[in-house]
Amino acid sequence: MLTNIYLNAVRSHVDLLVRRGRTDKLIIWDVGRDEIHDPTLIAYRAYGNRDNADVVMLCAGTNRVGEALPNRRIYLPLPASLAQIKRTYTNSGLIDGVING
Repeated sequence: MLTNIYLNAVRSHVDLLVRRGRTDKLIIWDVGRDEIHDPTLIAYRAYGNRDNADVVMLCAGTNRVGEALPNRRIYLPLPASLAQIKRTYTNSGLIDGVING
């Protein structure tokens, strides 16, 4: 439940930047055919680890593991932005165990 607050903050961050046309402050990712069924692969390629698969699924608009990602462009937060959001919610005590690096 508390992780939802963190993921909502990620979603708000990405949505705000897309609405403002500031996609230069996001990772623009074209989901490949080899990535459709593996959000951890995108997380690994974008962030260097598989821990952020939940962020990938959120940004792709999927709700659960096993649900196919859309074969289209998605927008992901930059690693520094994602780390800042994690720090904000970890330091405030709102999430536990979400910060992975």
